[in-house]
Amino acid sequence: MIEAFFDWLLLPLGVILGWALARSGCAGAASTAHRDALAGLSSLARDNADQAIAALSRAVEVEPGAVELQLTLGGLFRKRGEIDRAIRLHEAVLARPKLSPAEAEMARYELAQDYLKAGLMDHAERLLLDLVETAARPAALELLLEVYEQGREWNRAIETARHLQSARGQSLAPQIAHYYCELAESARAAGDTAAAARHFERALEEDRDCVRASLGQAALAEAAKDWLGAIRAYWRALRQDGRFFPDVAPALERCYREAGDAQGYAQFLEEAETAFPDSAAPALAKARWLQAQGQRLRGYLAPHLGRKPTREGLLLWLDGGAEEDAAPASLQPFLAALRQSLRLRPRYACRTCGLTPQALYWQCPGCRRWGSIAPVEETL
Repeated sequence: MIEAFFDWLLLPLGVILGWALARSGCAGAASTAHRDALAGLSSLARDNADQAIAALSRAVEVEPGAVELQLTLGGLFRKRGEIDRAIRLHEAVLARPKLSPAEAEMARYELAQDYLKAGLMDHAERLLLDLVETAARPAALELLLEVYEQGREWNRAIETARHLQSARGQSLAPQIAHYYCELAESARAAGDTAAAARHFERALEEDRDCVRASLGQAALAEAAKDWLGAIRAYWRALRQDGRFFPDVAPALERCYREAGDAQGYAQFLEEAETAFPDSAAPALAKARWLQAQGQRLRGYLAPHLGRKPTREGLLLWLDGGAEEDAAPASLQPFLAALRQSLRLRPRYACRTCGLTPQALYWQCPGCRRWGSIAPVEETL
């Protein structure tokens, strides 16, 4: 709410107050427009878009030459989803004669946002390519990136991201790495595994901590039955981000099995407990492995549950191994409810906006951040 408040308030505040102070001409008209503009600002502060639009519309009627007010009003239309009204208003402003260069830049930028929201990517791109040569370069490049992401034009996105990081003086390497991963996945879908491998390698050159690239390389190695190569890539992914252990452990078990190295997976589980001491995931994976081997697991799992209690751990302990007593029949409804709660729990979470999807997205559907979603480790 606070971010939305400032997003809506700062631009109108600067525009309206600057316009009011600089305004010269008919005192009566200026006073009326000033009152309506301030009423719109007050409505923005109360987060009342309808009243803000009504007040600013009256101000624009009284003072139609106030370009900044019209741009602000168009922006409010866009935020409300009234894209056609925003486009018409901003196009009318841009068609005016004698616009100052700064006003023309503002109008183009607002209109580009309208076109982007309307899905008119070509229109938005043309405006933004003109703006990248102006003082609005960083903001225009940021919007242009969004255009290329939506159009899945990853090579152009890479080029634009490089320009943007130069303009900002801030690295966008992790984001660029995801663009290379997108190119790799497109190549793999087309059957060009050599190109996919090159793109994943470029992703790791951009960002050595790119989990997605390591997982992609592991998948390519698995497809080629290069089990040792896959194991190395999966291990690298875990070193990059241990939160992915629940996703990686089953794949590693499969690779060790296919490589004819069943003991290798057991060794991996031993090493994982040391490598990831703050996570319950290695102990749960080992408990599942003990259960699959028909071995006793309660003695192993009990101390881990004491330190890191989880629903999955409790369920494993109650189920027991093949040589241990099964849970009594009276507990079966409880076990069924526990299994259901595990199926329904959020598996992933975005560290930026808090979205909790059941599937892994490399770009968050909520906040559109890249690489912000990772597996969630639940505790009781």
